[in-house]
Amino acid sequence: MDEKRDYYEVLGIGKDASIDEIKKAYRNLALQYHPDRNPGNKQAEEKFKEVTEAYEVLSDPEKRKIYDQYGHAGFGPQGFDWTQDFSRVRMDFSDIFGDIFNTFFSDSFGVDWFGERTTKRQWQIRGSDLEYRMYITLKEAATGTEKHINISRYDECPVCKGTGSKPQGIGKKTCPQCQGKGQVVKSNGFFTVATTCPKCKGEGEIIADPCLNCKGIGRIRNMHKILVKIPAGIEHGSSLRLKGQGDAGPYNGPKGDLYITVFIEKDKIFERIHSDIICEVPITVTQAVIGDEIEVPTLTGKVKVKVPPGTQTGTVLRLKNLGMPRVSGYGKGDLLIKIKVVIPERLSRQERQLYQQIKDIENTDNYPEIKKFRNSLS
Repeated sequence: MDEKRDYYEVLGIGKDASIDEIKKAYRNLALQYHPDRNPGNKQAEEKFKEVTEAYEVLSDPEKRKIYDQYGHAGFGPQGFDWTQDFSRVRMDFSDIFGDIFNTFFSDSFGVDWFGERTTKRQWQIRGSDLEYRMYITLKEAATGTEKHINISRYDECPVCKGTGSKPQGIGKKTCPQCQGKGQVVKSNGFFTVATTCPKCKGEGEIIADPCLNCKGIGRIRNMHKILVKIPAGIEHGSSLRLKGQGDAGPYNGPKGDLYITVFIEKDKIFERIHSDIICEVPITVTQAVIGDEIEVPTLTGKVKVKVPPGTQTGTVLRLKNLGMPRVSGYGKGDLLIKIKVVIPERLSRQERQLYQQIKDIENTDNYPEIKKFRNSLS
């Protein structure tokens, strides 16, 4: 199987492209490779699918964030799902190309822009994607965790099974305004402009006897308790995609997705830099001068670390494999102990006498920084 090309490369845009630039690039390429302009050209058809897939991902802020972070792997082993993921592009079509272009391909060729011969809209509208913001601790991010969340979303109406009609009713009937075409056409000189029928919203049909439970929309809103599994090592601001956990689409349309954006609360002790953890540990002057064995915290407990003699403030002691797990599943980062030598604010009489004795006998040549500074003055 051929490796997928980078979506930004497919559209010929930079990674900092705005949504308007993405739409413009897609419009030009879609016009170039559209099947109606290239009848029987399989290569153009594949190009059209490729640019449309790239547009669907990059025009959606959440999907673009996932793609920027994980690439094609962010959409799972099955990759891009044309049966669901493509539906939103259909809804964007009029916004990108306009009604005149839509009319050109629909009325002149007798097909819609997906190559389906039709007089009314035949596709199902996908349900909306939902977003939930979750906050976890650094230690939960290190070990991974499971949390239940409550989500309000649209579900298929259990009474009418998503049809919007009464169970024993007539069902749908042809829209009287557009006569089932889903569009109303107006002529203005040389131009014929088609717009979506305002009565049936492009369906070509209307509900003759609406379901009393959902008022004819085929959906009702319910609360759901959903278990979310957070992988160990997750980064701050990462999004998890729960496929099919978003809103149900109108009239049996496919479900949207639920995106869980994970934020990691600031820790009192540790600072995170990707898979490494930094912890600043204070030690006394005497510990820094003659060395010592100190106890330091880790994400899973405490360990003892040897401080070598002559340790300076800012010295970093690296403890291998005691950092955050890598999301890829391969190993862990390191724990970086950053030493801070602190000065006592108050001294006992005996401590003062001892420090005075040290001062009387100490040799400043043993202090490289002091020696360097004095030499720069001469």
